[in-house]
Amino acid sequence: MLDTVVLTLPEKDFFIRHGDRFTPAAGFLQNPMYGTNQMVKAVYNPTKAEKRAGYKPRLTLIKRPFTERLKAIFLRIEFSAPKMLYGNNFVELRGHDDFMPVLTALHTALTSMGIEVALETLKTANVSAIHYSKNILLERETPCFLLIRELEKLDLSAKLDLTQTDFRNSGQMVKYHASTYEIALYDKVKDLQQARIYGDKRSAEIDNAHQLDLLNSLKLPEVLRYEVRLKSKKLKPLLTKIGHAGPLTFQNLFNASLSRAILLHFWNQITDGLYLLNLNSDDPAALIARIKTAYPKKRQTSILQLIGFAHTAEKLGIRGAKLHLGLNNQTFYRLKKDLKALDGTHTTPRFSVLKAVKEQIIEFIPLIADDVVKTDLLKTEN
Repeated sequence: MLDTVVLTLPEKDFFIRHGDRFTPAAGFLQNPMYGTNQMVKAVYNPTKAEKRAGYKPRLTLIKRPFTERLKAIFLRIEFSAPKMLYGNNFVELRGHDDFMPVLTALHTALTSMGIEVALETLKTANVSAIHYSKNILLERETPCFLLIRELEKLDLSAKLDLTQTDFRNSGQMVKYHASTYEIALYDKVKDLQQARIYGDKRSAEIDNAHQLDLLNSLKLPEVLRYEVRLKSKKLKPLLTKIGHAGPLTFQNLFNASLSRAILLHFWNQITDGLYLLNLNSDDPAALIARIKTAYPKKRQTSILQLIGFAHTAEKLGIRGAKLHLGLNNQTFYRLKKDLKALDGTHTTPRFSVLKAVKEQIIEFIPLIADDVVKTDLLKTEN
């Protein structure tokens, strides 16, 4: 449903009992003479000893320059909601029923870290970032990397207003970056294996220590991890667009229906270009038949042109086809439109995988421990 949440509390809503646990000490930021000309931060990352006692959030005390004293200092609380409750994020939250358990676990963890804050304050705290997510079980014969590799062929820059696209770890992960949000799809099991070998620096996420023991009991299914990571600037217009009213508070955004709507919104935009997967240029007779069915009046030269474009796009992607064939914009967009019109007349096995992924997002059934691990072998955290 969701994973990482970042809450922001103004100074009046919390009290720090152990300022020396921050680096630099929290007292420096609370000194009126410190940090008047630039933003300064003090970080509290849990020690190894604290982590052994259970999952803890990451804390950052921030002081803004040139700001009224009462509004200058705030506390940033970053945590994984499922890790807070279960110690891992393979097991997914169930929605509203898990809100109070997560809230209570967060409050207990903050108290142990010397942060005094009311439970009600956390409930209505402003959210500055939130990651909605879904773990999707794939069939063994459909490795995650095959699906991720196909995503490399798409050109989503204009549609999603992207600034960067990253493909990492030999096709095990893809990230689409924009200024106010990020979409990540990756092989969840492989990512955890990377974390065991190389640490968090080679992983798609942080704070993996509490779930590394899962590798000892994993059934090793194919688990596609799908995340939409949103900053508050993106959240406001997005909530309006999908018709979800209310403030950007922890309680309001901890919502399974909202998570599903957001994940489907971006999935539909991503897969809108994956009609290429529904083509099979290796069977020219079938492709010609589909083209003639869709365009009975097309001339032979136009059919040949569309076949050539389909074959090149299937192998090199839409961007690669335009580049290597030297197509001008008018011809390129016409051929794209013609190819897309063939979608829906036939379904290939690899395209059916996309449909299965979407069905799991629509059904939105949370994964439980039995789905991914042999529970009798699962180690219990001390």
